[in-house]
Amino acid sequence: MPTTDQIDVFFTYRVLDQDLFEQYVATVLPVTEKEEPYVLEYTLARSADGTTILQHERYENEEAIARHLDRTADGQKMWGGSTELTDIRFVGPLSEKFRAENNAALGSIASWWDRYQAIAR
Repeated sequence: MPTTDQIDVFFTYRVLDQDLFEQYVATVLPVTEKEEPYVLEYTLARSADGTTILQHERYENEEAIARHLDRTADGQKMWGGSTELTDIRFVGPLSEKFRAENNAALGSIASWWDRYQAIAR
């Protein structure tokens, strides 16, 4: 299996305040696209009934997550005020410190995954 420092984050949430959520999208996505090359992928998908969002983010490494959250802090506040997080899965080589800090903040909705098999192209 190829070795990579990349981290994937998959999370689902319900939008509670659509207007504030759209402000988040309009604030964070342009910054991420233009100013954050260490964010390799940023995808939002909506459930068929429109009530749940599945978001996938891919980062170069663990440090890139912190850089992204810092760079988009205002938008992250909008996201937090407009959504209810239901599940978050981290995939990749994350430090014990990162895991402990996020377990404390996220509780039982967070899970941690190590890559088992992959095809890299």
